[in-house]
Amino acid sequence: GWSPLGHDVPILDVRSPKEFSQGHIPNAVNLPLFTDEERAIVGTVYDKSGKDTAILKGLEIVGPKLEYFVRSAKEIAIQHELLVHCWRGGMRSEAMAWLLQFAGIKTTILPGGYKAYRHFIRQSFSQGPEVRILGGMTGSGKTELLRELSSHGEQVIDLEKLACHKGSAFGALGQPE
Repeated sequence: GWSPLGHDVPILDVRSPKEFSQGHIPNAVNLPLFTDEERAIVGTVYDKSGKDTAILKGLEIVGPKLEYFVRSAKEIAIQHELLVHCWRGGMRSEAMAWLLQFAGIKTTILPGGYKAYRHFIRQSFSQGPEVRILGGMTGSGKTELLRELSSHGEQVIDLEKLACHKGSAFGALGQPE
């Protein structure tokens, strides 16, 4: 399962900017090992020439950035500690963790990476609380029922209240902006 370590330790996402923008762990900071273009180059080399050649290409690209990674990570770390992840918890996060540990930052790799986190979150939604939707005609007392349920400790979401709008019949009549 997903580690709760990220609640106390900053999360460093080393995936490319495009991967990060498509989804990321809340409050994670993106420090990409490769730009989107660099990731495409390494992937192409991997497909055409294999893993060893791709690793060498990756090292060629990353080498000049090592100091930048360490300086950035030290600014992000809290008490010299970080949680690092990539897509599957593989080569990118392992490489970054090695570098950061070498530089004196306690680094933990998120097992299974962002893919495992996504699976964990999706699984939690399927086991979520029961949701009931209250509907009815205008004036039937829905708002009063929500208030009563809330007074008994039930969790309610009053959409009309949040929107400052009483629906199609009365709209924003008498409501604040």
